[in-house]
Amino acid sequence: MQIDQTEFIWLDEHHEVSMEELVDLTGLSLEVLQHLLEIGALVANNQAEVDMATSELRFSSHSIVSIRTLSRLKADFELEQNSLGLMLVFLERIRKLELQLRGLEKP
Repeated sequence: MQIDQTEFIWLDEHHEVSMEELVDLTGLSLEVLQHLLEIGALVANNQAEVDMATSELRFSSHSIVSIRTLSRLKADFELEQNSLGLMLVFLERIRKLELQLRGLEKP
């Protein structure tokens, strides 16, 4: 019997991941993630306070879900890199609206 090891990540507002972890967890290449960062579709938590060339960017763990979805959509529909930024913005907006809706539904 073989046991697969699985790593769990708690997705909350306090957990952050590095760019390398984002590449490992999402299936998108470093080049694609850097392109999303350059066009402003992907925003690092510490982007304003670091030098892009020398410091490590940190991202909210919530971005993993949207970027994994984006990775699946890219593969399924053969999306071009130029459309990924807009798609990521829409996915993040949907996620935030769903969170707001859940908050309104609670008594």
